[in-house]
Amino acid sequence: MAKRKRHKSTLARAEKVKALTALHYEAGNQAKCYKAVWRHWIEPEFGICYRTYLNMLGLPPDPESRQDTQPSLFDEL
Repeated sequence: MAKRKRHKSTLARAEKVKALTALHYEAGNQAKCYKAVWRHWIEPEFGICYRTYLNMLGLPPDPESRQDTQPSLFDEL
């Protein structure tokens, strides 16, 4: 199955969603579970449903913005 190409704006929005979730999510605390974070922070700002929110949390980071620490075999010196 081929990977699906995503728009830059979708990947940027997913990064913002992940950052907000990292600030407000707390494992084991029902008042700060994913559903509560979505209800209080994500849904009012982004207007996305809960299922879309969970899908965005599962998106890999943007490959263009990722900084590789090791050089590739094909990099020129």
